[in-house]
Amino acid sequence: MSDPFGLTEGVKTLSGSFDKSREAAKSLSKSIEGIQQDGTDIAQQKAQERRRAAREAEFKKQTALIKALEDWQKKKQISDQEAKVKIDFVKKYGAKEWEAVLKIKLDIENMERKANEDFQHDLKDVRRVQIWCFVAALIVTLWLKFILKAF
Repeated sequence: MSDPFGLTEGVKTLSGSFDKSREAAKSLSKSIEGIQQDGTDIAQQKAQERRRAAREAEFKKQTALIKALEDWQKKKQISDQEAKVKIDFVKKYGAKEWEAVLKIKLDIENMERKANEDFQHDLKDVRRVQIWCFVAALIVTLWLKFILKAF
């Protein structure tokens, strides 16, 4: 039987289109599943990173406590030694001489603080000179590049 209206051909084309649509839907489903799997993997990785960060924070907290205790012990030991030295020194030389020693100690601390302030000031000056050198180098480079077209 002949098909005068082309219905058979239209049905075949429609069937082929459905097959292609089904294949595209399968491919799209696979892509969506892959994206969901990637999202799951990223979420798991971030969860691991959060757990690791929490463990590291706990470790740092514990080590900070240990360091604080050690620092306290050192300061206590120094304080005890200073008290013993003061008692021995005062017995041997007197309280007036101890006041002179404390003044010398204060002078030394002031000199160290002043030296540190001077160093910080010098460091700031060096950084300022570095910035100006970078600016000068930039200007020369741009001048060579755009004015002389050297590069």
